Amino acid sequence: MNLSLNSGTFSDWADTTLILGNTPTGYGLALAAFCAALALLYIVKNIGINRLKVLAAKTETDLDDLVISLTEKFRWFEYQLVALFVATRYLQRGAAFDKAFKLLLLVVFTYRAITIAQDLLTYWINKVAAKRQLEDQARTSVVKSTQTILRILLWIAAILFVLSNLGVNISSVLAGLGIGGVAVALASQAILGDLFNFFVILLDKPFKIGDFIVADPIVGTVEHIGLKSIRIRSLSGELMIVSNTRLLGMEVKNYKHMTRRRVATKTGVVYQTPLEKLKKIPALVQEALAEVEQTTFDRCNLSGLGNFSMDFETVYFLESPDYNQHMAAQEKFLQGVIARFQKEGIEFAYPTQTLYVNKVGGGTTQ
Repeated sequence: MNLSLNSGTFSDWADTTLILGNTPTGYGLALAAFCAALALLYIVKNIGINRLKVLAAKTETDLDDLVISLTEKFRWFEYQLVALFVATRYLQRGAAFDKAFKLLLLVVFTYRAITIAQDLLTYWINKVAAKRQLEDQARTSVVKSTQTILRILLWIAAILFVLSNLGVNISSVLAGLGIGGVAVALASQAILGDLFNFFVILLDKPFKIGDFIVADPIVGTVEHIGLKSIRIRSLSGELMIVSNTRLLGMEVKNYKHMTRRRVATKTGVVYQTPLEKLKKIPALVQEALAEVEQTTFDRCNLSGLGNFSMDFETVYFLESPDYNQHMAAQEKFLQGVIARFQKEGIEFAYPTQTLYVNKVGGGTTQ
């Protein structure tokens, strides 16, 4: 380091004197570049954000609000780091300084990239949850669970990225992670399967919180959808906890989206019923159903000859998915059928058995 002034003008001194390996002119240029870059960044930031806010106020989309939020995440020291990077291009730097400064830039802006990526993922997850029309409780559970998983993956990727840029051979690290991942996967197949099926439920939406489902022997209302299990409130009141994999492996009937209920019922009459009365039965059944609200008659036919009865099958539709209303309609319908059969003298069949006995020699039959 040479701090002595040579003979000559000030400019000669500034151009020839070395301080920590750089001339005063070099430091001056670096300072000017730092101030200019910092001022430019702040001008672009302020003008850009103000313009975006004006545009955001005129639009209905929330994408511009997201851009503003992401832009405002950058802090003052990050702007200064960028300006310092520009300024150091005018200076002679040592290898140690470059390595330390590179590490600082790498860590700071990798962290900032992770925070931005997390916000983008959160935005996407909320959009998906909103499209799936999840309830507030379900949406909170889905968003938090998915955020946790994706954040872990982001941080692992960020750490590997930093190590790779620092010259660390990450091939061995990845190989170790691969072997460890296989071991963990084999040891936790059930957990990983439940986790995968959680995303299947989220994206495919076979059911949601509040839906009444039947998956024999499981019958109840879905109360919670988690990463590993689903909680279902049964009709008798107890809470059933079923793994995601097990439930999706069953045939699930979702009654929440049923707009109408198809009802099929059988009616048996005795074999002694005359043919003329048998022909009246479909009309009698249709008359009884006409008195029941929100029902649509489909058909009534003699469907078979049983062991002790002649069977009629009646099919109608109830224009409501409510089960209590279904039972009330069925009761009123059957009462109407009973009343008309009694008026016509048509007898319902019940299990009977007739025994015929032949007396040998007597020729009599009973």
